[in-house]
Amino acid sequence: MIDRNRKVKWGILGCGKIAHKFANDLLLNDNSELVACVSRDVEKSTAFAEKYNIRFSFDSYEDFARCDEIDVVYIATPNSYHKEHSLLCLRNKKAVLCEKPLATNKADVEEMIKVAQENKVFFMEAMWTSCLPNIISINNTIQKGIIGELIHITADFGFKTGYDPKSRLFDPNLGGGSLLDIGIYPLYISLLLLGKPKSIRVSMRYCETGVDTSCSALLSYENGATAALFSSFETVTDIKCEIYGTEGKIVIPGRFHEQNEYLLSKQGFSEQLIKSEKVGLGYYHEIEHINECLYRGEVESFIMPFRMSLDLIEIMDEMRFKSEKFS
Repeated sequence: MIDRNRKVKWGILGCGKIAHKFANDLLLNDNSELVACVSRDVEKSTAFAEKYNIRFSFDSYEDFARCDEIDVVYIATPNSYHKEHSLLCLRNKKAVLCEKPLATNKADVEEMIKVAQENKVFFMEAMWTSCLPNIISINNTIQKGIIGELIHITADFGFKTGYDPKSRLFDPNLGGGSLLDIGIYPLYISLLLLGKPKSIRVSMRYCETGVDTSCSALLSYENGATAALFSSFETVTDIKCEIYGTEGKIVIPGRFHEQNEYLLSKQGFSEQLIKSEKVGLGYYHEIEHINECLYRGEVESFIMPFRMSLDLIEIMDEMRFKSEKFS
C-alpha cells in the first residue's frame, strides 16, 4: 500500500512510440511521478529521460527493476518480451502494468499471474480501453437493460501498412499479427458485453512470415447472440463498434477503442448522442485507476481482472488454432 500523501512513482520499460503516448498522459496526472525509464539503446533511454525530465535513466533492465525509487512499471516492449520483462519486475516486487496482450499464449499468461500472486504485487494488462469513461458508461447502459437483451455485436479495427518482415507487426518472433496487435480490441468489447463464446468460426490471411495480416471471426453464445469481429493490416476500416439489442442499439463511432461519445437509439425515441469525459489521449484514466489500486493496497484490478486477461488470451489461442488459412 502506498501512502496517499505522496505521488505514485512510475517507471517505463521500453521507450518506443507507445511509451511516449503513455508518458504524456502520465504527466497530466497529479498523483503520478515519472521517475525512471529504460532501454537497451542508451541513446534512446537518455533522450526519453531528457524529454520528460526523468531522474533515472537505465540501459540495463535488471538495474532498472532493482531501482528502489520505482513503485510501478509500465511495460511497453514488443509482445514477445512481455512475459520476460513482467516477470523480472514482479520478482523485484514492482507493481506492473503490461501492454496488451500480456503474452502470446495462455500458459505464459498463467505463469505471469502466478508470479504476481506469489510476490503479492499488483499486476494488470494495459487494456486502457477498459478504463475509459465512455466504455464504462456503455457497459452501465447495457447492464441496466436500456437496449434490451444483446443479440449481436460488430466491431472492426483495420489499417493499411506496408509489409516489412522485420517490423513488430509482421515478425513472429516479436509476437506479430493483426489479431494480437489490434484484433484484441474488438475481441475485448465482445468479451466485456457478451462473455466467453460457445463456439468460434475464424478465417485468417497470412503473410510470408506466417503471422495473420487479416482476421475475420464469428463468435456464438449460449443465449443465441453473435459477434462479428474483424482486424487487418491490409485495409482501412471504420474502426467502429455496433451493439444491437432487442429494444435498441448503441453505435460507437470511428476509433471506438478510444472514443468519448456514442449514439444510443431506442425504439420509439429519438437518437441520443452521449458524451463522456476523456483526459489526454485516454491513458490517463488507466493510470488513475492503477494509482487508486496501489493506494488501496490491491493486487488485482476490478476493471481488468486476471480472469478477463485469461479469457482474452484463451480465445485468441483458440482462434489461431482453428483458423482457416488463406494467403
